[in-house]
Amino acid sequence: MEFFSFHGVYPEEKIIGGKFIVEIQVEQEVSDDASLKRLTEIVNYEKIYSIAKKQMDIPRELIETVAKNILDDIGSRFTKINFAEVKIIKLTPGGVFKSGNASVSLSRKFE
Repeated sequence: MEFFSFHGVYPEEKIIGGKFIVEIQVEQEVSDDASLKRLTEIVNYEKIYSIAKKQMDIPRELIETVAKNILDDIGSRFTKINFAEVKIIKLTPGGVFKSGNASVSLSRKFE
């Protein structure tokens, strides 16, 4: 998922914003074939997108905070998952970076 957001510690990042890529992996055990036929029984990726968008729309200094909040929301919304990982890639970050990307990846096991 690609977003334009205003995350960062440098003043210019908060004013001009930047592009971010969010990758989310969710694992869920499936007990039978019937559960694969009902959207209510599996992870709905439109809802995953909505969670990511909601968190990416709130400016924060650290992308680690954004990733943690996405994980928290996913865990609250999808009670049948057993693992989730969120990776946020900040394309061409500000500050001392002249090129390249910065990223953070957080994961959590759910019981």
